[in-house]
Parts: sequence; C-alpha cells; structure tokens
Amino acid sequence: MGGMDRDPAEASRERVPERGRPASNSPRAAGSLPAGLPTGLRGVLWMLLGMSCIGILDGAAKYLGVRLNGIEVAGGYFVATFICVAAYALATRASRTRPLRSRRPWLQVGRAACLVASLSCLFVSLNYLPLAEATAINFTGPLFIVALSGPLLGERIGLGRWLAVTAGMAGALIVVRPGAEVFHWASLLPLVGAFFFALFNIVTRLLRSADSTLTTLVHTFGIGSVLMSPMLPIVWTTPTPAECLVFVATGVLGFAAHFSIIRSLELADASKVAPLNYVRLVWAIGIGFAVFGDLPGAATLAGGAVIVASGLYVLCQEAGGSRRGA
Repeated sequence: MGGMDRDPAEASRERVPERGRPASNSPRAAGSLPAGLPTGLRGVLWMLLGMSCIGILDGAAKYLGVRLNGIEVAGGYFVATFICVAAYALATRASRTRPLRSRRPWLQVGRAACLVASLSCLFVSLNYLPLAEATAINFTGPLFIVALSGPLLGERIGLGRWLAVTAGMAGALIVVRPGAEVFHWASLLPLVGAFFFALFNIVTRLLRSADSTLTTLVHTFGIGSVLMSPMLPIVWTTPTPAECLVFVATGVLGFAAHFSIIRSLELADASKVAPLNYVRLVWAIGIGFAVFGDLPGAATLAGGAVIVASGLYVLCQEAGGSRRGA
C-alpha cells in the first residue's frame, strides 16, 4: 500500500522453506485455493488477492481522509491490523509454540518507525490528492530501494539500474509537476513516503534471518501503534459509526494482504509475482472514479507509466541476477 508495507521481492528473502511448502513460522490459510491448480498459478492468485486488498485498503483510507486527518487514519489502521495479527497469534497459540520475542528488537523498532512514516505520508496526502496520483508517486519506492542498497548495504548497482532509477524519478516529476499552476505541496508526501518505504524494506532485509514472519508482524504493528499514539490526540476527530466500521475493515484488509502475500511467496518465485504490485494502480483508478469521481489526467497516466516501466525493468534485472547466481 501505499498500504503495501513490504516489497514482494524483499519479502521473499525471508522465505526459507522449499517452494510449495508453507513456512512453519508464517500464517497458514484456514482455506486454500483449489489444490488442482498449478503451484505457480496459485501463487499468482494469492498475490492478486493481496494486491487487491491493498488497493481497496488505499481506497478506504481515502474515504476516511475525507473527514479525518491522515495521521488518525494511519493510527487506526495500525491498531486495527495489530488486533487482527494478535488475534491470529492467540487463536493459533503461536505465542506458546513459537517465541514472539525478537532477536534484534531495535531493528524491529526501526522497521515499525519507517512504516509509520511511510503510511502517514501516504494517508495524509490522500486528504488532498486523487487516489491514482498518490498511488503512482508512491510506486517510486522500489526505485529508492535500488538507490539506497548501495550506500546502506554495500550492494553493487549497475548502470542499467541507475538509469531506471533516474527514469522513475523523472516519471515522478511528471506526475508531481513542480512549478506548474496545478502543483500541490501534498504531491511530495507520497515521494517522502516511498523513501521511508525503501528504508523499511532494507531493514526487513536485515531482519530476514533473525525473526519469523509472525514475530515481525506482531512487532511492526504493535510498535507502530505505540509510536502513533502520542500524535492521535493532536489530530483526533471522533469517528462516526460508519467510519469505525471502515477502520475495522482496514485492519482485516491489512492482515489479509500480509497473509496473501506471504502465501504467494511460499508458492511462487518473487520475480514472477512482484510485477502484480502494479495491480494497485488499476484499483486506484477504478475506486477513484467510482467513489470519488476522479479521473487521472494525462500527466498522471504518463508519469505513472514511466514509473511502472522503470520498476518492471528493475524487477527483470533482479530476476536475471537471481538466475545467474543460482
């Protein structure tokens, strides 16, 4: 999400089990897709479900942002999702069978803080921007990951990837249109959110061998809820009963998105399902028009196409590098 708090290619690095076998430390489906389907196809369908949940979640955040401050919307999302994750852990007795204590607690705090910053920027921007525009700008996250992987992780970044990052940033400028009469300061918020999303994924990479997925989810949303709590009284507006129901829905959607993405990456290679992240843009355009009457302009579509093409190039490069290293 914007609401997507993890890049699929990064999430797959936490995946240890063999392809097709569920991880012992990840949520298992109460039900599953038909077993007769090919394993790769089931992985694709799970990712489509996860990205659809995120797309709907972004729309719900936009709906809540019509009357509520984006900080309150982000705080409600963290609390609601934490309740769902904690309920799952208790229902499956995960706290008894697997320790939820982190081996690297300060990294967990940093991960949660990055997600708080990323989602707060995105949700505040939805107070002012059309859903499709904010989503398109937020797609620069994977490009920031490439740019930051060199200085922070010591990874070697080739010329092709740097050109993709440059093109993606140019696409973001097309959408933002700084200096134009239609420029709005809130257009910069999804860009800042994408930067923190990149830091979030880099910390996730550092945590991949330390803690289980469920442990990370509990800490991310638990710590995130605590970090958001001091800001809520400043921006608080009492939600209506209908808005409370939407908050509950955001928690369910958030947990369902995590569940589906984890399940997808147990069944299929990240390089095959990661491009489905861009399904979010289809949802953003559809919900933006159907619910809010917004149609993306030519600049949003053109800039979004450049960002998506740049991101797909990076994913293809990643997939090619993985095959050569296999």
